[in-house]
Amino acid sequence: MSKSSSKKYYMNNDELKSEILKCKESKIASDKLGEMFMKIVENVSRSFYWENKDDGDDCKANALFDLCKNFWKYEPENGNAFAFCTQIAYFGIAGGKRVIYPKKYEGTVSLTCIDDDGNNFEMYNL
Repeated sequence: MSKSSSKKYYMNNDELKSEILKCKESKIASDKLGEMFMKIVENVSRSFYWENKDDGDDCKANALFDLCKNFWKYEPENGNAFAFCTQIAYFGIAGGKRVIYPKKYEGTVSLTCIDDDGNNFEMYNL
């Protein structure tokens, strides 16, 4: 492989796969695997828009948590490790963003109300 093609991708699938399998066997996530996860999350997060930088950081943290929680489920015979981790990272970021920016129903007005006990709740009216 020439130098120009070796820099084409930021992550080597075979290296990621071997690191995941090594960590599954030892039952401890390594620093190297954590750095690989951070690279994946950073690159996946580029496809999202953040109104606030802190919200983006929270969503990225959610994706890293999901990766650390779910990489143990990877089975090498079921597909490539990079696609597995990228999908977990994408849905981790999307899930975090959904919590921060809940989708309002189209064509409705959202009202925040207070009940008799002083608790806030949202009510939707047309």
